Amino acid sequence: MLTEKTIHKAGRIDQAVRDYFKDNPATIEIPAKDLMNLFVSKGIFNKDYSRPGLPIRNLLRQLDVVDKLSLLKHCKVIRKSVNRNWYFTR
Repeated sequence: MLTEKTIHKAGRIDQAVRDYFKDNPATIEIPAKDLMNLFVSKGIFNKDYSRPGLPIRNLLRQLDVVDKLSLLKHCKVIRKSVNRNWYFTR
């Protein structure tokens, strides 16, 4: 079950990613962890941890478990046998 805070955070992430692609028209796809500095600067997450991108990956996993990745319109996941790779695409 998702909390209202998590849904709100997903909306803020979606807005930040949309603005990122608007400001960087040459970028087609970017790994989710590469946008952590943007998310921290916008106050969506407090900080990035020793494992780069951990907060965004945890949130994306949480949304994936409850089948709510549709909240993030630019999110793309590549599922492998053990891990998942997360990207934001134009």
